[in-house]
Parts: sequence; structure tokens; C-alpha cells
Amino acid sequence: MTESVLAGVRVAAFTHFAAGPIAAQYLGALGADVIKVEAPQRDVNRYAVRDPGGRLQGISPYFVVTNRNQRCLGLDLKSPGGIKAARTLVACSDVLIENYRPGVMDRLGLGYESAKALNPHIVYLSLSAYDSEGPARDAPGQDLLIQALSGLASLTGRGDGTPVPVGAYLIDGVTALQGVIGVLAALRHRDRHREGQHVRCDMMSAAVNMMAQEASWAMNVGPTERSRAGIAHANQAAPYGIYETADGAVAISTFGGVPMLRRIAEALDLVADLEPHLSEQGARDRRDVIASAIGTRLRRLTSEAAIDAIAPTGAWAVPVRSLSEALDDPAVLATGIIRDVDTPYGGKYRVVVEPLKLSASPLIFSRPAPNQGEHTKAVLSELGYDPAEVDALMAIGAAFAAPGAPAAPDSQPSRADVR
Repeated sequence: MTESVLAGVRVAAFTHFAAGPIAAQYLGALGADVIKVEAPQRDVNRYAVRDPGGRLQGISPYFVVTNRNQRCLGLDLKSPGGIKAARTLVACSDVLIENYRPGVMDRLGLGYESAKALNPHIVYLSLSAYDSEGPARDAPGQDLLIQALSGLASLTGRGDGTPVPVGAYLIDGVTALQGVIGVLAALRHRDRHREGQHVRCDMMSAAVNMMAQEASWAMNVGPTERSRAGIAHANQAAPYGIYETADGAVAISTFGGVPMLRRIAEALDLVADLEPHLSEQGARDRRDVIASAIGTRLRRLTSEAAIDAIAPTGAWAVPVRSLSEALDDPAVLATGIIRDVDTPYGGKYRVVVEPLKLSASPLIFSRPAPNQGEHTKAVLSELGYDPAEVDALMAIGAAFAAPGAPAAPDSQPSRADVR
């Protein structure tokens, strides 16, 4: 079997909620040995949004899909024994990921400078809501709050209504991917220069970066305003947007300027209504009037009929599908992005996996989201703790293992051989 690209790389993941676990999971899919350090209080995301049907033994589907390809080491980081074990892990890891509030890792003695003293080659990734060195570092931050503060929500929805947030935790995922890019670059730098470094990314910066095109307009041209008629982008002319039909909705995307707009008007028998606006200036300044006229006509047609009418014009039109409909699309299923994985919480479970495809070193999907403390004994053994030491840590609550967790191997490396 082809060796994964990050085989041999150990990642210590001090992560919770979404952005940190997603970044750690992606590195695990690339072949890294990811060890999630989880406190007795547990990652809130384990139980934050539970399945009302009772599957997964009360574990959140969100946790299942953001913590694959990771082992779980249960440590109480408020105890000397737990911190000592965590420091041992850091000393023999290639990468550390943390997305605690700024200052928490420093107070634990696990901040970047402390980690660097233990391990000069460590690549240390910090993910936060805001720049950890900026004036907002201690402000509350979460995906919805960042959507509001970054301006993203202000660009979404109809201009005569309340701004609309994106219906997914988009900024968590984008921030995680920025972090993964940073880790991969830092590992390459370490290969060349034999030094680690601190990699930082915050959700606010990631959100603003996602809107680089829109920001360029705002900074260089002028303010943007949402369309009252539902044009899907603040700087686009009609009819770019989503329109209600008799049995659903369709999305229309056009980049053909006035000639294409004229063809659409002809196809929908709207030339008489739209003729005064069929100029470059009119298409932009009167876009709400144009969109309203098109919307009125399309509400009389089924989605299929609307698409059939628009297709000959060269514009793109597609039905607006539900998420469940998209997940059942044969084209989506053919990508392999949906997998059935075993879990410790009730048999197989369907998840969406990472979309990246590598021809020579494909991503792996070998480990489901772990039970809390599932790998404590095995990981501590790998760090050089003998069985008696493991039992002693567990007896005082500095470490803990899930019921039924595998016992530590009979033999283990000495601490001197860990790295």
C-alpha cells in the first residue's frame, strides 16, 4: 500500500468545538498520527447538537464528522500528572494544534514558547476567533458572531430585509483549512531549515479573506448594497440570483451582459417590460426592476419549464435542491466524498469526508471519531509510561480511559527513545 504523505508525523491536538478538530482531522486523513487530548469535562461538541432519534448513544453527529482519524488521550490538564504527560507528548510531537481561548495554553505551561523549549522543531498551530495579538483577542467569537462582525451576513439576503447568515458553519471550516495550509508549509520549512515555528490563523481574518473580491470593490469603488429583489451578489447585475417557481426555485447565473439579458427577456416574453432597461447602465441601476419582472414570470412556471425556457439563451439555470437531494445525487455519490464508517456509538454512520484527491498518496479514512479516553493507555505506553505508572495516573484522575479501552501493550519504549 502507498505510504500516506504525512506518515510518521505525530500531531498533538488540544482541540474542541469545530475549527481545531477539523484541522486535526485533515492532517489525520493525510496520514498523520493525531492524538486528541481531551479533558474530563470533554469536548463540548460531543453533545452540543444531539440526534433526537437517539442514535450514536447521544453523541452529536457534529462530533462524529469532525474527529475522525484521531486517537483520544484523556488527561486532566489541571493536575500535575496530566500536565506532565501532556508535556511529554509535546516533546515528541511534530505538530501541535490548539484552538483554546488566547492565553489558556500559556497558563497551562503549554504555550508556544514553552512548547518550543521542550521541542525546538515543533510546528505550533494556534486557531482563534480574532488575532491573538490584536485588540479583540479576548472578545467572544463563534461562527455566527464572526459572520456578523466580518460583514459576511450583511451581503446575504434581500436588501429590504434582515441580513441572512450562511446556513452552515462555513468560517470554522475555512479557518481550519487555512491552518492546515500553514502547517504543511511550516513542515516543508522545517525540512529545509531544521526549525519549527508558530503558525496562527483567526476566524475573522479567514472570513474577510473569503470576501477579498467584495472587499476590493468596497475599498476601491464604493459601498455595496444588497438587492431588494434578491440579486444574489451585491455587485452583480440582474438576473443573477434565485427565483421562486410554481413548484420550487431555480438559480440563474449570467455573465453575458446585455445581449444575454435581452435573450432571456425574449425567452420569457418580457421584452416590452424590460426594453427601457436593456443597457449596461440600466442592467445595473434597474436590476431590482428587472429581477422582479423575471420573478413574476417564473412563479407561473415549474422549475423544469423555467430551466427549459432559459437554457437556449446560454444562461445557466439549475434547480435549488435540498441538502438531502444533493447528497443523493449520483454525481455526488460517485466522488466518494460520502463514506460509511464504523463508530463506537452504534454501528455504521454516514459522513462526508475530505474532498482532496492525491494520485500517489491518497487520503486515509481508517479511524472513526474516538470515544473519550479510548486510546489513553496505548498512547501513554508509547510515551514511555509503564503499566504501573499508567494505573497510578488513572487512580488519581490525572488520566482517564473509556470503559473497555484496550490495555497498554506489555512492552513500551523508554522515554529516551520516544523522539
